[in-house]
Amino acid sequence: MEPTLTLQQVSDILQVEQSTIRYWEKEFAEFLNIKARKGQHKRFTQKHMETLSMIKELLYVELYTIKGAKRKLEMDRTLTSVLGIEGNFKTTVLLMFSSIMQELHNYKTESRQLAQQVRELRIQKNVVEEQLTEERNKGLLDFLKDKMQIKKSVSTDEG
Repeated sequence: MEPTLTLQQVSDILQVEQSTIRYWEKEFAEFLNIKARKGQHKRFTQKHMETLSMIKELLYVELYTIKGAKRKLEMDRTLTSVLGIEGNFKTTVLLMFSSIMQELHNYKTESRQLAQQVRELRIQKNVVEEQLTEERNKGLLDFLKDKMQIKKSVSTDEG
């Protein structure tokens, strides 16, 4: 028979209050599945300890929310059951997945920055086009003014 631990022993090992472990029992019941017969205290197995340690790590170190920790545990459970993978390989797959997600995030950020630069360049292009149009119009007006003055001076010379 597998050795088991009491709530007090689990509390001492994990260095969290017994009430915290009770709370985790309720919140993460689907991952812990701790059973006790009527009139007996709950006993914790090595598997329970591993799950509780992971919960503590997710909540206290990685700062997951309860909901986020549940999603992470569910993803781990799915990887283990569906793919039939264990420990190190599962960790490797998760690290690779995390790395891919980080790269995608970086590309998304870079894409947003490039889009912003394109918007700024379009604005600059429009400003330059407006300035060129004004210069052309100004040149045309100056040309017409010069022509008008030439005609005026020709007509005054003739008159």
